[in-house]
Amino acid sequence: MDRSVIRGNLAGVICMIVWSLHFPLSVAILNTWDPLALAPVRMGLAGITVAMAGLLSGQAGAMLALARNSRFVLVSFVFGLSGLFFIIGQSRVDAVSAAVIVSSMPIFSALMGWLEGQERPGLKLMLAIGLTVAGGVLTSTVSAQGSGVAGSLSGILFTLAGVIAYVWYTRQLVVAFVDTPDMSKVAVSMLVSVIPCSVILAFFAAAGTTIEADFSLATLGLIVTMAGMSVGLSSVLWLWTGRVVGVTVAAMHHNMVPFYVIVMAALGGAIVTGQHMAGAVLVISGAVLAQLRSRNRKIGMTQPVAPGRENPEAK
Repeated sequence: MDRSVIRGNLAGVICMIVWSLHFPLSVAILNTWDPLALAPVRMGLAGITVAMAGLLSGQAGAMLALARNSRFVLVSFVFGLSGLFFIIGQSRVDAVSAAVIVSSMPIFSALMGWLEGQERPGLKLMLAIGLTVAGGVLTSTVSAQGSGVAGSLSGILFTLAGVIAYVWYTRQLVVAFVDTPDMSKVAVSMLVSVIPCSVILAFFAAAGTTIEADFSLATLGLIVTMAGMSVGLSSVLWLWTGRVVGVTVAAMHHNMVPFYVIVMAALGGAIVTGQHMAGAVLVISGAVLAQLRSRNRKIGMTQPVAPGRENPEAK
């Protein structure tokens, strides 16, 4: 692997470790916040945080151009809806089913790449995807057992829709807007995504649904931390990873999240089992296999961006 690919994979590792912080923070916040209320607040604060960093980096022009781009606005709306689909789906499906569906992200990315003419899913890529999905499922199921939540068809469909929408959003930003700085894309897409989230929140509030929100300093501190780090920073690293190593390989990195979460839990006394370790090995093996050098690959899959195409703002 050349240096850009190594840096891209390192960004993917850091991205997923930072994103893993989202889970314990969410557990604490959702004790006093309704998910529908948290979604626009979380995305809005994350968008503002990244936008401020972008302004300091001289990206005001790039952000303004994206805000005026109708295609980018549409993609951002889909991004907002993907988050809502996840929230609805996770409230209606058991944790094991949700983990299995999320672990299928590389499959949907490869399928989209094939339909777009960006990827040619050969035997090596299919084997790599199989390894990472198996590793993600293996690690997720041992972490998610005993959730006590009954699964449902609607929950599975909503969760599946969330995964597909998020993968499509990522591919659009990585492929169609490859020359735009990552921070600008993240900032504008998050701020625009607040609109559909807020509209749906207003609809349920108008319908008489009780929306719980806790504005104590302690809880707001957790929300700001989650928005700035586990949402904002991880999203910038996520696009950087997808741009350099391809969205399909970036999605393979995502299957390490359950392992990172259980390692963090281990610091508080949880046990890391052999099943967790085996799952991590499968995911890493798949990601490495997918990136073994082959010729004539295109951006958006397992192809590193040509030298000079990386955005220094994303580093």
